[in-house]
Amino acid sequence: MIRCATGLHLGDVQYGNIGSRERLDFTVIGPAVNEASRVLSLAKELDLPVLTTAAFAARAPHSRLESLGVHELRGVSEAQEIYALTEMEPVG
Repeated sequence: MIRCATGLHLGDVQYGNIGSRERLDFTVIGPAVNEASRVLSLAKELDLPVLTTAAFAARAPHSRLESLGVHELRGVSEAQEIYALTEMEPVG
């Protein structure tokens, strides 16, 4: 069985190639990336497949998201309300 977790957030990012001629990486940076990463860590910690921030949940009003309350996220200045996907539909 393959298990995975996803952390979703909505915000501005910067993206592009960073590095040198010998080693060039495409990456994204910014506070929104950090927050999504911290939500992903929380998803793994809580053993839940999909967690989102309130910013993402607000843009998905017809989804199956349920609030898990406010959580502290390392490296994020304010505690964030976190939502979990309550029901996943089968693929195919």
